[in-house]
Amino acid sequence: MKLNRRFAEALAAAGDRYAFVSRAADAYGDPDSEKDGDTARPITVPQDWSPAAIHALADLLDQPRPVSTRPRPGLQAFGGLSPQLAEGSELAAETGYDAVIARIAGSLTWSVARHGGLDSPDEAPVFLGELAASLRGRYVIPDAELCRHGGIDWAYGLSVPAAAIRPQATTIHAGSAAAPAQLRGVAESALRGGMLDVGARVTRDRLDAIAQACHRCSGEANERFDPRRNAALARAMRAALRDGVAEEAVERALALARQGVAEDALTDLQPQSQNQPVTILQIPNALGRAIEADETWQFGGDDDPGRTSIRARELRDNIARTVWSFGAPSLAFQAGPAASGPALHINLPAFLEPQTGFRADLLADAMRLWSHALTLSTARTAETAGTLNLTGLGALLSAGGMAYGSREARAVAAAIGRLASLCLRETGGELGAQAPGLGPDPETGELPGPFATLTAELERASSRFAPRSALARPGLTLTSSRPDPAIAGLFDNDSQGAAAVEGAIIADGGISGGHRLRDCVRAGLRQLGASPTEIEIAEDHAAGHGTLRGAPGISVAALQRAGLPDAAIERVEDIIGDGASVRHALNRWTLGEGVCREQLGLSSAVLEAEGRSLARTLGFGEAEIAAADRHAHGSGTLEDAIDLPLDWRAVFAPVTPQDQLAMSAALESQINGSVETQLALDGEHTIDDVAAILDRASALGLRQLEIRRTRSGLLDLLPAIDFDKGDYTTEPVKERLIERTVERTVERVVEQPAARRKLPDRRKGYIQKATVGGHKVYLHTGEFDDGEVGEIFIDMHKEGAAFRSLMNNFAIAISIGLQYGVPLEEFVDAFVFTRFEPAGAVTGNDSIQHATSILDYLFRELGVSYLGREDLAELAPDTADHGGIGKGVAEEKLSQTDAARFISKGFSRGQVPDNIVMFANAARKLASGQAGGPDMGEIEMHHAEPASRGSKRQDVSLYSGDPCPECGHFTVVHSENAHRCDACNWTSG
Repeated sequence: MKLNRRFAEALAAAGDRYAFVSRAADAYGDPDSEKDGDTARPITVPQDWSPAAIHALADLLDQPRPVSTRPRPGLQAFGGLSPQLAEGSELAAETGYDAVIARIAGSLTWSVARHGGLDSPDEAPVFLGELAASLRGRYVIPDAELCRHGGIDWAYGLSVPAAAIRPQATTIHAGSAAAPAQLRGVAESALRGGMLDVGARVTRDRLDAIAQACHRCSGEANERFDPRRNAALARAMRAALRDGVAEEAVERALALARQGVAEDALTDLQPQSQNQPVTILQIPNALGRAIEADETWQFGGDDDPGRTSIRARELRDNIARTVWSFGAPSLAFQAGPAASGPALHINLPAFLEPQTGFRADLLADAMRLWSHALTLSTARTAETAGTLNLTGLGALLSAGGMAYGSREARAVAAAIGRLASLCLRETGGELGAQAPGLGPDPETGELPGPFATLTAELERASSRFAPRSALARPGLTLTSSRPDPAIAGLFDNDSQGAAAVEGAIIADGGISGGHRLRDCVRAGLRQLGASPTEIEIAEDHAAGHGTLRGAPGISVAALQRAGLPDAAIERVEDIIGDGASVRHALNRWTLGEGVCREQLGLSSAVLEAEGRSLARTLGFGEAEIAAADRHAHGSGTLEDAIDLPLDWRAVFAPVTPQDQLAMSAALESQINGSVETQLALDGEHTIDDVAAILDRASALGLRQLEIRRTRSGLLDLLPAIDFDKGDYTTEPVKERLIERTVERTVERVVEQPAARRKLPDRRKGYIQKATVGGHKVYLHTGEFDDGEVGEIFIDMHKEGAAFRSLMNNFAIAISIGLQYGVPLEEFVDAFVFTRFEPAGAVTGNDSIQHATSILDYLFRELGVSYLGREDLAELAPDTADHGGIGKGVAEEKLSQTDAARFISKGFSRGQVPDNIVMFANAARKLASGQAGGPDMGEIEMHHAEPASRGSKRQDVSLYSGDPCPECGHFTVVHSENAHRCDACNWTSG
């Protein structure tokens, strides 16, 4: 084998770019790591690696290895390379990429030399150096298994773990008799998986609610776990049974909670959601021809008793409908070898250099070096020697200034695939290994721009395949697919596999606005001849300026003219610099309540209704808001950048599904493996659109195609719905926007966020003074017009300033929650029976005699007063106050001094008559299950003449239900000879 030193020379020409340095790996993405790196794990990597790549490598190097080794006796060394054995028992994780390179390149070089793959043993260091340099420069990147375990048997004397068994894909043959049932099974499996996920989530939530209801209650054990005494537990159990949770699961959850078992011990009761099995539908060319000719398609052979037939286009539509709905099955229109064995990724963007263009010679060397290494290190009995995967094609084309959907781009892809296949054939001929066949001659011609080197390299490569020995070794599979997510961060690429680059910008939290141009887009503009000023203009258009300074529509000057002070504008600029939209940045909280009310003169009603976005309130229209957003955050694309030439903008235009299909076909025609083609369609695409894609893919004969819908499609609609928002009858009906597309029968409901319910400016309520454990507590309440509590205030006596402030702010938080629609019942269940000091005996409250904390007392008082929760009172309220129907009307009537205790003359401003007859509030009796009508809880006020006590106390069931003609009360008792009113002593006759 002829060895060149091109990789070593390329690294030497790059200077310090690839020099190894020590970096703190755990500081990336770890909020608990120290900023100064003292506790972060040091990882040795090349200098040009990003924090994401360093972190990805650190996650891979998680296995302890022997710290010291010694040469294994009895085995030959080549160029100083020999297998090692562990020496001592000390273990530690590897410290960097240099260790990975050393064991992978060393083990493969030793294996190649041992099998006679080098012209002389002295070439071993050269071969090793080239393998190591290609890895160090990230021209070639090993897969996750090789990074973790590659060469550990050679470097440490450890056994290599068996590779994880990949789940076998289920194959459906479109011509088999079982195909219709199997296609239905794909849809049923997808639906079943969705239902299992929903069932698991509901079961988990309901069982957790049961456990929480038990653990949050601080009463005695016989009360905490008894649903008859623990109202929250009773509600949680009813909700679980109502939602279909099995009674056995509910009972067991309660039993586990009674034994003190943690909540996570309940997970064994939850159904586990299952990953959908991979299903591939193989569509033969005959079906494509039948669809084109509108013929009948037969399932099963002529001698198959279960054969059926269907119109070919109807079958195509059924397949399209299943794919449109569920994103399954995957489609294959042509057979191809499956990727298996050790995998190495050929990182195509790394071969493009700004000065010299695409290094086709380096690509050819990489294919020859690594095919030699994998072939000679693989047993002859193996099915395949491994997989070489071409990745980053979209980023390569963008960096070369070439439009992904152009004919020239497809020619470049075909040339790369052709060159890689020719190199594998050359290696196969030298080693007697199986080699890929050649596809049709690509129409490369004279490739444009930086890819002209491919033409020259193809002319030097020979297409003849003349093996020097019998084909006794397995060959390699050449593919183009997305790398495993575990190593995706190692590439620092803007695209993976053969996919196109998605958008012109990428997120970057280190700059104002949070986005910047992708590296490949910046390189592509330079390749097209853009000056630094033009590149800056392009970046401002796509990624935005990150500020409102100089913006059209809404600028800093416009905000100043609108009356905003400099401090508020600075806050708006800061939040826009963090990536917030202009519409969101101009909200009441960013501007400040004082600015909104005092300097802008906005009323409370306006702030409540428009406070989330005050842009329109400040006088800015939708066009001005959109223009300011474009200035601050960019458009995300260069397609509409009018300051750039039209041909430049076409290079970075969005890619269509047809472009992706054509690119996959061009590359797939020159390699023996498959090109992973994944189409992510917008939700607006219809079943007919999917059917047209299937027809096109069938005509091209693709080996692998996956289609799913994104964004507003069905697959992404359900997770975006907030199922936790309440729907309260006391709130006004929210405006809903309903979008229906009859063809898709998908309904999308978009609800506005919950609105804050405003309390009246003059509101009623009450003040309750009590002492809890010797500490005075004043509870003030404010009510809505319908009598529901809407705010509370908590005042403490002789407490420290910090404690009083905490209680005041806690009351504000509760009040805001009540005004946004959180039921008081939820707060009561959450805070009753909480335990902390002060606690103890309660004086001054006629319903509560002991409290475990201030919060326990406050929310038990609110529960008793507003919810009728008699279960929270030690003393029955009807024995402590004047409410309590059933004692007779005369006994229930209060004196005028008693009535004054319940009605505020200050609130009513003297509008309440002096002669008031009040009847007791029976709400608590209703809550406790005693009889009473639906209106018994209301206070009735009537003009009445003073009356002496008439009849003896009567059972309310004796009242006839007719009103008294004298006073209007429904307290008329019918006797045989006359009628009598218990309220005013009126009698008939």
